Amino acid sequence: MKTVIVTGASSGIGKAAVIRLAGSGYRVFGLARNYDALKSINAENYTPVEFDITKPERFDAVLESILASSDRIYGLVNNAGYVEPGAVEDISMESIRIQFETNFFGLVGLTKKVLPYMLKQNQGRIVNVSSIAGLISLPLVGAYCASKHALEAISDALRMELWNTNIKVVNINPGVVDTSIHSLTESKVSMIKDSRFADAYRRYLHDVPKGLPASVVADYIFEAIASSDPKPRYIIGSGRERLGARLRPFIPDRMFFAEIAKRIHGQSN
Repeated sequence: MKTVIVTGASSGIGKAAVIRLAGSGYRVFGLARNYDALKSINAENYTPVEFDITKPERFDAVLESILASSDRIYGLVNNAGYVEPGAVEDISMESIRIQFETNFFGLVGLTKKVLPYMLKQNQGRIVNVSSIAGLISLPLVGAYCASKHALEAISDALRMELWNTNIKVVNINPGVVDTSIHSLTESKVSMIKDSRFADAYRRYLHDVPKGLPASVVADYIFEAIASSDPKPRYIIGSGRERLGARLRPFIPDRMFFAEIAKRIHGQSN
């Protein structure tokens, strides 16, 4: 039975991935800070593990506990993620750092800990849950986009470095997904009362489309783990989202920037 680690497993995409993989015969370790939520997941061949991706000093202990009951790690699903909106002029440096610690540095640190085991067995899958925001940068979420762009860059580098091995690096790039990721931000955005983007923030929080079910993204994660030859990248979302991500490199910069800018500045601009 192949072992897969899933981070950010207590809810949303991570929880759906745990259920999908465990239900398909994988031995799954679900990692997250909310241990009570992890324990509530009902799945066979599943073990909850309390874990904070922003505390790299605990990575070795967590891996030792996993390897104590499973001598090999076949898959790592880097799903833990965090988004806090804010225009560059509004968002604090601390908030930018927190997003990078969760979405990039912690992810890379855990990958570096798992990679030697995969190299030793010359087999494995590293699945990074990125975002369409890693391919297209958008206003008001610049820090989040930057962290996902960084993830795309290092994933491409790692993919080439592992080219002559049986370890595959796969990026999952969903658009809007029906999860609680945006609900974490409302209290912080409400504090930006004097921002010139106040109306845009309110629209961002309350007009976000429902998006795809997390289970749809989990199906692609399963494919990335199970396929003998997965794609390097799976772009998932509405037709408009997928088309935008595919066409962005071919759209003139001024045209793209102007079209998006109108949405946050209003018709007067």
